Amino acid sequence: MKIKILLIVSSMMVLLFTASIIHAQNKNSPADNQNAIDRMTKELGLNEAQRSKVEAILNTEQKKVEAVFNEERKKLQLIQEETRSSLQAVLTPEQMEKLENKMRQAGNKNNTQKK
Repeated sequence: MKIKILLIVSSMMVLLFTASIIHAQNKNSPADNQNAIDRMTKELGLNEAQRSKVEAILNTEQKKVEAVFNEERKKLQLIQEETRSSLQAVLTPEQMEKLENKMRQAGNKNNTQKK
């Protein structure tokens, strides 16, 4: 039973960690935004005034999205810290070390698969 709980908790921690990584990797760069605006201009036939307004709208949207992700990342980090503290109260130092090693390995595996 303890092993099942440990596996579930460690899986949750890996998922939370992975979510943070995915967000960091999916952030739009200024070049990506410029490409999107160029594509919209061409495909929709935007004039200069429209292009300027669309660019301002998309820049505002990007800032709002980044703010939401930053807030959620903070919440996820708090949950991870609470979970880690709770686990430390239950597991021996050796067990905790094993768990952390497994989480690092899972994180490294996820990072290499995304490249």
